[in-house]
Parts: sequence; structure tokens; C-alpha cells
Amino acid sequence: MNAAMDGGDDPFERLKNLPPRGHHAMLGIHNVADGADWVELAIPFNPDFFIDAERELVSSGPIVSLIDAAAGAAIIARTRQWRPMATLDLRVDYLRGAKAGRALHARATCYHLTSKVAFTRCDVHDGDPADPIAFATASFFFTADP
Repeated sequence: MNAAMDGGDDPFERLKNLPPRGHHAMLGIHNVADGADWVELAIPFNPDFFIDAERELVSSGPIVSLIDAAAGAAIIARTRQWRPMATLDLRVDYLRGAKAGRALHARATCYHLTSKVAFTRCDVHDGDPADPIAFATASFFFTADP
């Protein structure tokens, strides 16, 4: 793969071209769209995500994982740097349950940066951004200097 195809020296472009691994691969997390300071990621519906299959209630685990991944990617989109970071705080306000059979989408924006901390906001939906499942905020601590 040449530098143009793999994103060259741009860490965010390289990130988008990496095949999912580990936890992200297991959940099926993939890039849907992105901009200068935001990313939208999605995971396909999986009945294994049900915490209660009879009532078709989706567990919070995949949703939180998707939010965390989207927020981290939004930071890389804004900074255009690979920097080790740790999630400091992640708050999720659930508005309703996810609907069975629908992919989950998380659109995160990195709205503020300091030298050591990045701040993000994220909206989660299952197909209609006007009918959100949840809103989230998260902050991340950079564990190394750029």
C-alpha cells in the first residue's frame, strides 16, 4: 500500500485505513463519516448485544464502547496526532432504549483541547439523528507529550 492510500503522514487518515482489531473488530465498529474535529462511527446490530433478549433490550456495553471509540477518534481527527490517552471521565445520558435490528451510530466532536486534556461531546442514535438514544460527554488525559 502506498503513502497516498494509507494516509501517508496524517495519523487520522492512517487510523481510518487500519482494519479493526480486538474489541473494535468484535463489535464491528467502523467509520461512517468524519470532519476536521468530528467522527461518526457505527456498529451493526447484533442480537448478542441484548441484555434481555425477550424484551429486546440492548446492553449499555456496546453503546459505551462505541462512544469511547468515537470520542477518541474525534480527538485524533482534530489534533492529527497519535498521542497515548486515557479516558478520564465519560458520562452518558440515556434518553431511550436502542431499537432491535438497527445499527448504532455515535457522532463525537472534540470541542476543546488543553496541553493535557481533550473534551468531547457525542450523540448516539439508531438510524435517525433526530431521535437520539443518548448524549455523552467525555474527557481524555494525554499520557505523553506530543
